[in-house]
Amino acid sequence: MILKIKLLVAKILVNDFSGKLISILFSNKIPFHNLRIDISNPVIRKRIAASLYFKTYESAEVRFISKYLKDYDGTIVELSASIGVVSSTLAKANPKATLYSFEADKRFIPIIENNFKINNITNANCFNEIIGASGYEFIPGEDNTMGKISKTTSESNQMTSLSLLIKKYNFSEFVLVSDIEGAEYFVLSEDNAVFNAIPLLIIELHPIIIENKLISVEALKARIEFLGYQILEQYGSNIVAKRK
Repeated sequence: MILKIKLLVAKILVNDFSGKLISILFSNKIPFHNLRIDISNPVIRKRIAASLYFKTYESAEVRFISKYLKDYDGTIVELSASIGVVSSTLAKANPKATLYSFEADKRFIPIIENNFKINNITNANCFNEIIGASGYEFIPGEDNTMGKISKTTSESNQMTSLSLLIKKYNFSEFVLVSDIEGAEYFVLSEDNAVFNAIPLLIIELHPIIIENKLISVEALKARIEFLGYQILEQYGSNIVAKRK
């Protein structure tokens, strides 16, 4: 019930009109907790300014970071950095950690880097990497709702996987933070051994249709538990899970 009320309030307050007014008021540098987020790049929708100002932007992830991932001094891997809001939150909350943020849309890389700069973040780097699988095409759902995975004959050399990222960037043990709008199906489908190096997961789950079969959030939660994790908390479709 509380979640439904929050979603209703967010719909009322968070829109392009209010976002435009807030952008003007703060000269495109929007306060968000202890950060300032630059949303001046035209690829960023103005409603994001309102979402940041009213603190509805990725509120579950931010809450989980504050509660379960603070003052960590190891490696953090983030999949789907977007404009760098959660990335900056992670880096600020864990100043002794090393953060690797990955984003599929190369247009966002300079935006992320700029937000690191204006928030004096020196323990984070961002890279353009696309999570996927050979022979499959991922189509995100409208407004980040139910996406679709289908077979394709076109090959993409840009696609990578979590296991390939581990090899490429020489990760050993790391915390994984993921919000890849349905492509987490590819991540959770990796070999079980991949997850031996991941003691903590903070992940947003999305229902996904693959080859005309619906994979529900509950099915993805079951997969996380099968991989050896205990789900500590859930808020909406956001999960925090610890390896047993």
